[in-house]
Amino acid sequence: MITTRLPASPTDPSLAEPAAVTFAASEGLPTNAAVERLVVGAGMVLELASLTLPITTPTTHDDVVAEVVAMAAAWVAAIAEGPVLQVPLHGTHLVWSPRRAAAIGPADRLGALRSALIDFARIDAEVRDIERHIVSGLEHVDADASFAFVCDEAALPRRRELADRFREAVSLRRRLAVVAPAVHHPAPQPPTLAGQLGERLRDRSRLTDRLEHAVDQADLLERVYAGCGDRVSELVISRRHATLEWVIVLLLVAEVLLIAVDLLAQRGS
Repeated sequence: MITTRLPASPTDPSLAEPAAVTFAASEGLPTNAAVERLVVGAGMVLELASLTLPITTPTTHDDVVAEVVAMAAAWVAAIAEGPVLQVPLHGTHLVWSPRRAAAIGPADRLGALRSALIDFARIDAEVRDIERHIVSGLEHVDADASFAFVCDEAALPRRRELADRFREAVSLRRRLAVVAPAVHHPAPQPPTLAGQLGERLRDRSRLTDRLEHAVDQADLLERVYAGCGDRVSELVISRRHATLEWVIVLLLVAEVLLIAVDLLAQRGS
């Protein structure tokens, strides 16, 4: 255990003796941290730590805050797969990654910090899941794009597979349409702490840009597989027409044979 004791200020007798901030070395968080595991959407789990800043003196406040934020950032970065975002605002701090996040601030503001983090986490989780599905779909575009121009017999065995990919593309467009209002939601007026923090998280994570890129990529998938569906449908219709034409030809041949047989029978009699 690592303990840092914060001395009281001799020049300000109104301040109570600050409590010691004790960190658990195994987790790297203060012992007063409350850690939650939240399912934020698309099967993604977020570990959210809420850390109350201790009462400090003016001379030690900045050092204590920096130490707590550094410990929280290290805890978040331990399992982060990308860059860790830090958002300071009005004496509070948010440390963010898709799998772990920390809200740091006075006790009376932790509720707003937690709310901002959870709201952002749900939107980010949905966009990340859509991005993963788009990446998976784009892997097949080069091989399937030719079917959107011309379709032959080789495409018929893959008809169901192409249809499934078209349905997936439409589903992605639907999900993007649903999440877009949340991403572009204007900040509340008058400004609130949660609203400002959410807006800064969206800016730092480039959520709006990512959404626009995802819309463009989903549109590409939809257009490619819509074209594939059109060509396959045309091929199926063409085959049905050809089959019908052959049936008509065979019926005409059978009718001619029957007439010929009837004529020969009449002539023989």
